[in-house]
Amino acid sequence: MKIKDIMSKNLITCELDDNILFVSNLMKVWDVGFILIMDNNELYGVVTDRDLVCDMASGLSPIKSYANQNVITIEEDKGVIEALKLMKKHKIKRLVITKNKKISGVLSLSDILNSDMDNELILDTIKTIYAINRNQNYFNPDVDDFPL
Repeated sequence: MKIKDIMSKNLITCELDDNILFVSNLMKVWDVGFILIMDNNELYGVVTDRDLVCDMASGLSPIKSYANQNVITIEEDKGVIEALKLMKKHKIKRLVITKNKKISGVLSLSDILNSDMDNELILDTIKTIYAINRNQNYFNPDVDDFPL
C-alpha cells in the first residue's frame, strides 16, 4: 500500500508570525493536532498540540518559537511500511509527505490505523512511540500507598 493512498491531503497551515492563540484555534476548528508552519510558501517547521501544551508561556508568542524544525518527510510513492519504520525510529505520530520535494500531504498514525494494514506492525510502532522512558525510578508506589 502506498502512502499517497491513505495520507491526508487537506493541509492546515499557519504563517511564521501567527501567534499561539491563533494556531491553537486552528487546531480546534479543524480538529487536528499537527500544523505546518510556512514561511513565504516554504516549510519552516511543524507544531503539534503537545508542543503547544508543553511549551506554552504566553498566548501572544509567535508560533515560530514553538516550531520543531527537525521535520521528518517521506515521498508519497513510498510504502506505508517504510513510513511506519520512520515513525518508529523517530518516535513520532505524523510525517510530512512530499512529491518532487514539495509538500503533498500529511500521514498520521490515525490514517494508518484506518487503513487495511497489518495490525501487529502498527501496534509495534505505537508501543515504541509511547514507551515511557523518563522518571522510571522517581516514585514507585505500591497500590496500598494510595488510600481510596
